[in-house]
Amino acid sequence: MSAAMAEQPPRIITRKRAVVCLGMNALAFPGLGTIMAGRAIGYVQAAVMSLGFFLFAGFMLWYLVSSVGALNRFMLSGVQEDLSQQYRPWLWVLWLGLGLSVFAWVWSVVSSLVVLKQAPAVTETPPRIQ
Repeated sequence: MSAAMAEQPPRIITRKRAVVCLGMNALAFPGLGTIMAGRAIGYVQAAVMSLGFFLFAGFMLWYLVSSVGALNRFMLSGVQEDLSQQYRPWLWVLWLGLGLSVFAWVWSVVSSLVVLKQAPAVTETPPRIQ
């Protein structure tokens, strides 16, 4: 069944739905709008965004724990320590997380713009009143 799905061309969606998908990718969660548009690559975009977010959040949690620990040690001993020794070895996690998040966001916005471009122009006329 997955081979049959891979052979199918992307479904054509309305322009209004394409704008909603763009909004979801740009403002809510990168990849979700692409999934809503029926493009399987949206799952990859969402996974990259999630990985980037969790790397960033993990670094921030480590930084917070290190800061609180350094503050506690300062309050107990009165000796101020260099906090950068705690987080500097992990800065790559911060930058990788931010980089992956920005990459996923830009990728999903570009794919949404492609979907929007492929959407047929609005040619609907309002219903006639009789």
